Amino acid sequence: MEKSAAHAQGVTVKKRSWKGRLARDYFPALVAPFVRLLTLPCSDRTRMLVSFDFQRARARRRMPQLVVPEVDGLHLGCGPRRVAGFLNVDVAESELDVDLATGILPFPDATFAKAVCQHVVEHLDLHTELLPLLRDVHRVLRPGAEFWVSCPDMKTACRYYIDGKMERLVEDRIARWPGYSLGGTPSQHFLNDLFHQHGEHQNLLDFELLAWALGEAGFVNVEQKVEADLLTRFSGFPQRNDDLQTLLVRAYKR
Repeated sequence: MEKSAAHAQGVTVKKRSWKGRLARDYFPALVAPFVRLLTLPCSDRTRMLVSFDFQRARARRRMPQLVVPEVDGLHLGCGPRRVAGFLNVDVAESELDVDLATGILPFPDATFAKAVCQHVVEHLDLHTELLPLLRDVHRVLRPGAEFWVSCPDMKTACRYYIDGKMERLVEDRIARWPGYSLGGTPSQHFLNDLFHQHGEHQNLLDFELLAWALGEAGFVNVEQKVEADLLTRFSGFPQRNDDLQTLLVRAYKR
């Protein structure tokens, strides 16, 4: 049997690993349908959700098993905000990309002295995502640590709807987001936006429901606060000016 040209020339041929063969032969075929989906004439909502799922998968694949940070603050769902003294975490383009919906944080027990999570919990399913995350936040906090959590306030939204004052909430949103619009629909539709936000929101919470969830995770002394309290405690956080629509609480790890 004749040798291959490579062997004839004295070249050592290294066989591709199974991972390499998988990446070469199968991965493009698996990804192709999703790539085609992003180019199809589908809705912006579909594109957004598919893109977000890719970000989640990327964060899960790249997340290290254990991280020992140099700071004692944890900032969950940071978005573009970077706060000194905190490890700023989000699903993409953060200091440490983590898919919070997994409910798993890559930190040792009792790592942080404080944690802040602004307008994130409403994006997580209460039982399968939020409760596991809250329990793991409790695990990585030190005894006596404080946890600040905010989200849209379900009670405020429902009260303004019943009182026929939804226009006030719309005006408040536009004051903070000048480009925001309901597209000519009546202001009552803003309640749908708060509850669903194009498929991003999984649930809204009021104080009683959020306090219950925090209690289930092991937190104690849950108190309702306003933004000025948070900014007085941690001056590095950007001001949101969203007290009218926001529920903000502080809880402690015993």
